[in-house]
Amino acid sequence: MSVKGHEAVSIDFAQDRLLFGEDFLGTQLRDLWSNGGTGGVAVVDAQTGGIVRVTTGALTNNSHHLQWGENPNEIRSLHVDKKVTIEVRAKLNQTTQIAVEYRLRFDWNNYIFFNYNSLGGANWFIRCRDGGAGAGLDSGIAADTSYHIFRIECFPPDEVHFYIDGVETANSPITTNIPDDAGDFLQPALNIQTLTNLAKSMDIDYIAIRQEI
Repeated sequence: MSVKGHEAVSIDFAQDRLLFGEDFLGTQLRDLWSNGGTGGVAVVDAQTGGIVRVTTGALTNNSHHLQWGENPNEIRSLHVDKKVTIEVRAKLNQTTQIAVEYRLRFDWNNYIFFNYNSLGGANWFIRCRDGGAGAGLDSGIAADTSYHIFRIECFPPDEVHFYIDGVETANSPITTNIPDDAGDFLQPALNIQTLTNLAKSMDIDYIAIRQEI
């Protein structure tokens, strides 16, 4: 892995009521993180300033994820009604034959995410999904192989804002199909999938989360 300068978290620890911050320092993931998939791996490399590289297997549709806990012991403690905000600084190492998601999720029918799928065009998409309803919307921002800061801010009862590098994307805010039912407690989940018979990877510098108590 190439050496990089480590970036400071842009969520203010006091003002923004930081609930959780992960810089991926050290040599292994903390216990709360679960990573899994088909033939992939997540490797922490402290020498680069604190990142985790998530890599898929080398067969078509192999994927690998990073999230809080693993089914049936997933950790869900975030909620739209508490104005949850998540910020992820990450980079793709390839932009072809790849699908990536940065999510706040309850399950596959209830989530909020940034998504890039190279088969669907050059741009990142944003989406809110509630009870299986909710379409992806074009962010207007193309994927590349540089570091970017992806930020999702929830403002109940009916707005979710999406930012890349501090700039609000096209089609943000989303005001429909927000997963905010009383039982829709969310968790951070990041996923990468290869769409060809080659391994694909992404580097995650930090994840920061805050919500009202």
